[in-house]
Amino acid sequence: MILGLNLPNYSGLGNRESMIAIAQSAEELGYSSLWTSDHVLIPANRPEPFGNVLETFTTLAYLAARTETIHLGTGILVLPQRDPLLAAKQAATIHHLSGGRFMLGIGVGYITEEYSFLRADFGRRGQLADEYIKAMRVLFESDHPEYHGQHVDFSQALFSPRPKPPPPIVVGGNSAAALKRAATLADGWYGLRLSPDAARSAIGEMNQIGHKPGFTLSLRVQTRVGGSVDNADPATTLHGDPDSIVERVRRYREVGIDHLVIEPIASTLSDFLNQMTTFAQEIAPRLPK
Repeated sequence: MILGLNLPNYSGLGNRESMIAIAQSAEELGYSSLWTSDHVLIPANRPEPFGNVLETFTTLAYLAARTETIHLGTGILVLPQRDPLLAAKQAATIHHLSGGRFMLGIGVGYITEEYSFLRADFGRRGQLADEYIKAMRVLFESDHPEYHGQHVDFSQALFSPRPKPPPPIVVGGNSAAALKRAATLADGWYGLRLSPDAARSAIGEMNQIGHKPGFTLSLRVQTRVGGSVDNADPATTLHGDPDSIVERVRRYREVGIDHLVIEPIASTLSDFLNQMTTFAQEIAPRLPK
């Protein structure tokens, strides 16, 4: 089981001190990857945690210079809210500057007001995501990039540095549309807070659709080692003593999850660091490889 870490680039931990401490500690503890969340402008009537959020590409570019080996991913980037050509350039640049450690996780989002603020089309976000992924792949993979679509059109264009190999693209989301998008257009899937049974169902659906060889299966889950979490969904939250958490993680591995991205439930930096350290030292060594 590969372990990644959700980077809290939002709410009370969305600040420079926390980003450096968490990223460098994660690398030292042996976590495979760090994943950021993506929001730009949240309506005031939305509750936390995304009122304060560090921009995802900028944060990962900064952390690329503060780390050496850990992989860096957007988990997830709300792609239809962004210009896909600019996003491709930003992704390729981080991939280059990090020495090939970048992973592009994309999704379609859910906040209609944010789409409106950013002058993006919420109603056609799925269609836009499909086309944007195809256009970005051309930029990543072609020596002579050319794409002619309904929303993106370019030819006789130069795109360099072109990432070699290109960063893997994973699609986030649990809906039927997201699962189809992941299976047909991506290199992997990034699920969010599913039970083992629900993860098995999602994986089965993608297998039935068909996907490319080497397709990766990642899942983000909330965790709290020791004690319980108030109002947490017991089916999707890993909390309690180490033995029970290990057993739950093994169930995720049994249904096919390759990469578990943990999201420690903590409100302070010291508590977050303690939780990620405890998980790495008391849980990780007991997990199946």
